[in-house]
Amino acid sequence: MNKRTSLRLLKTGLFTGDAVFTALSAVLSYYMRFQLRFVPLKYGIPAIAGYLYAVPVVLVVFLLAFNYAGLYRLEHGRSRFDEFVSVLTASSVSIIILVSITFFLREFSYSRIAIMHMWVISVILLGAWRLVYRSIFNSMSKSGAITQNLLIVGATDISKILIERLTREHGSGYRIMGLIDNVIKEGSGFCGLTVLGKTSDFNKIADKLGINEAFIGLSDYNRKEVADLILENERIKFMIASDVLGIITKSIDYDELFGIPVFEVRELPLNFTFNRMIKRTFDIIVSLTAVLVLSPILVITVILVKLTSKGPVFYGQERVSRDNKKFIMLKFRTMKADAESQSGPVWASENDPRRTPIGAFLRKASIDELPQFLNVLKGDISIVGPRPERPHFVEKFKDEIPRYMERHKVKGGITGWAQANGLRGDTSIEERIKYDLYYIENWTLWFDIKIIIKTALEIFHHKTAY
Repeated sequence: MNKRTSLRLLKTGLFTGDAVFTALSAVLSYYMRFQLRFVPLKYGIPAIAGYLYAVPVVLVVFLLAFNYAGLYRLEHGRSRFDEFVSVLTASSVSIIILVSITFFLREFSYSRIAIMHMWVISVILLGAWRLVYRSIFNSMSKSGAITQNLLIVGATDISKILIERLTREHGSGYRIMGLIDNVIKEGSGFCGLTVLGKTSDFNKIADKLGINEAFIGLSDYNRKEVADLILENERIKFMIASDVLGIITKSIDYDELFGIPVFEVRELPLNFTFNRMIKRTFDIIVSLTAVLVLSPILVITVILVKLTSKGPVFYGQERVSRDNKKFIMLKFRTMKADAESQSGPVWASENDPRRTPIGAFLRKASIDELPQFLNVLKGDISIVGPRPERPHFVEKFKDEIPRYMERHKVKGGITGWAQANGLRGDTSIEERIKYDLYYIENWTLWFDIKIIIKTALEIFHHKTAY
């Protein structure tokens, strides 16, 4: 069985499993509501036939929602957490749609409680099924059963990034077979790969190595030559890096302008007033809840900081947020009161001698960041956003790192997409910027919730929280 057939069967099995467990959720919800009766009945038990007739509609709504959520794209390296969050989101949207549909029905009255039961059951069953499927998919990726032979076209910076990430990511689902380039001499090396030839040799090399997919990372290419490659090799999946347009992460829509095909860069989500209102409301609710729930920890920390070192309990540090606006960010003090009097602004390092007796623990557990909920309530920052930096470093990085200042198009945050992925403290600033830009260009409220959950799970695994 070839790899494409295996992938097709996996996708069919995934779709079938979703359909079976969605239908089972609908049936079980009827049983829970009218047989187990966790909530007392008021109007008697309706015939099950009415609910069975609704199963096809439920299937259509759920499967379309799953498809729209990208749950039928077989992505290598996708985490189980991401899979579950997507299932939760798609299931929730499906239930909202189904509830809306019931308002227009007059012939049969569906129990809202039964529908809520179906939501809980569907999340559990479909979430568990997806976790099992993801384990099977990842195992097959690691074994090579569905591994795709990949050819890199172009020895460029974007190709280098891809090679490094695929090399680092075990079970990525790709086997890099080599690289072709029009500038570097055949037989030369690039990022551990051997240059096999030029783009004119593509067909010969692809046939010889059994290439399944090709990544075009050329920064300057002949459009006709690339178009001919794609048309001549229909069995090969081609991926053209968006960076060839000078764009790294922005979402691009296809459109037409007076009959002329064009690519349109989407407006940033948080440029829309309605989205900013949603985010601000979410920030206020979460911050107030956090302050109330964490108040015992806040009080204990105040006492410990005061008893273990001389100086103020809180440390105010100037940072830069949206539109380059400066503000004072609050933290529990974890360093000596005069920590930077000699060194000036520097990042904390491992075994930093400037830390107070409990400073290391407070930073490791991110407890030192808790006063920043007050900054959120004040409106200086959000719960989620690019981590605000000090003016000294902003001035330093704005001329050194491409697109650095674009992170100031939105408010900074207590945590961000980079921090949720373990990039905090003394880590690559270039890599963090890429995560920040991706967040800015792909913001949704669910993305914020996902980042908050990932940050909470990541807290005690930080290796660079000094």
